[in-house]
Amino acid sequence: MTDLPASSTDALCWDWNGTLLDDVGVARAAMDLLLAGRGLRGFVDEAAYRRVFGFPIRDFYERVGIGGADFVAAADEYLARFAVDVETAALHPDALQTLEAVHALGVEQVLISATPEAVLERQLAPHALTHYFSGVHGITDVYHASKEQVVGSWLAGSGHHPSRVVMVGDTNHDEEIAELLGVRFVRFRNGHQDPPVHGRHPVIDGLSELVPELTRGNSDD
Repeated sequence: MTDLPASSTDALCWDWNGTLLDDVGVARAAMDLLLAGRGLRGFVDEAAYRRVFGFPIRDFYERVGIGGADFVAAADEYLARFAVDVETAALHPDALQTLEAVHALGVEQVLISATPEAVLERQLAPHALTHYFSGVHGITDVYHASKEQVVGSWLAGSGHHPSRVVMVGDTNHDEEIAELLGVRFVRFRNGHQDPPVHGRHPVIDGLSELVPELTRGNSDD
């Protein structure tokens, strides 16, 4: 397991949906309605949703039975419903306390999401978090949601060495981005996708575990 001493961490790159924002229930409910409208079976619970969810989004839709020419219309329908219902989503427990604790360590924080930037700003507005972040960045193409380029552009302009940056996210795509860019990674278990079992990166069950993970400085185990 990668050790993550805070003394060697200059910046922390947060994911939003599923990591800071507890919107898995909202996403699952919106997807269930989408599937029901097409005569398809929904998810029995959030655990079932987590087992199937993943990026690319088009592949996720195909796994649940929506593909081909219906993808764009289905994605638009889902996003319209989600945009309304996500307003009911709360932050994960300890999100604010963790943001404050990381700030107290003197670590820069940035928020980068696979959500269009204007939509991301609307989702953030009720939670009064933006003062914690040096930047808030989203994607431009909702149908091919990939934030690798967004994270890479931020990293290239940040002045930080990749080895001194930690990404925190809840999907395999977040992990893939971290590995491609050479930054360190902490996986949040209780987001949109079950973590793999390979053990290459620390996995936390709650956000309150992040700062201890950053500061413990233990050797790999």
